[in-house]
Amino acid sequence: MTMISGPVAQGTAGRTEPFAPRLTDFLRKLIAERRERAQLKLRRQAFRNLLELDDKTLNDIGFTRYEVEDAASLPLEVNASLALREMARKRREREIKAFRRR
Repeated sequence: MTMISGPVAQGTAGRTEPFAPRLTDFLRKLIAERRERAQLKLRRQAFRNLLELDDKTLNDIGFTRYEVEDAASLPLEVNASLALREMARKRREREIKAFRRR
């Protein structure tokens, strides 16, 4: 019977690193990522509440339904509120330019 000996994991400086702490670190990172993802989903769900507003109310606060829907469909990693604000700003700029051309 052949016995295999040697370090469990080899670090960059040739030192050994036990398996359990590496596994613990991995699990901590995984849990943190899952929590962050859950938080992003909750924020997006709250953002989608804007879609409950009627078009007049959305217009009063400076947004169109299309802009809210577009921002709500962005990947979770993108801040939908900032994206919505930017969309509305660009639309207003286009409207001002069109008005000045008249």
